[in-house]
Amino acid sequence: MIKDRNTTVLATEYQDTTDLKKFLKYCTGAIMTPVQGKEDTFWLHGDKRGDYYEKKYYKVVFGPVTEVSYSHDNKYGQPAKQERPGYGFDIQASGDYNGWSLMGEYRKMIEEAMKDYKEKKEAVNG
Repeated sequence: MIKDRNTTVLATEYQDTTDLKKFLKYCTGAIMTPVQGKEDTFWLHGDKRGDYYEKKYYKVVFGPVTEVSYSHDNKYGQPAKQERPGYGFDIQASGDYNGWSLMGEYRKMIEEAMKDYKEKKEAVNG
């Protein structure tokens, strides 16, 4: 289980790496190349925004993850830690801020793709 990194949960039930990879590619246009010797790990070297400068800088790892977030909504003003386990992906980079930043961009792209998908589905059904 990948935890306390740049993780995003995509499903609460088990999802195969192939399905998670297809979903990420659909939503972000991620260009992935397998990391030698690691079946669930891929080099990210571009997405729908274009190619990345360095080909082997960002890695995406698929599998069981725990997404950790913090909320300031409790009555004591302390950050409340929330954990959400499931299946998804982790973005890793030698510059951890860069991995965290790319994860934020990917979360936005996934959110936009899902919104577009739901709108198209409602237009067809309604």
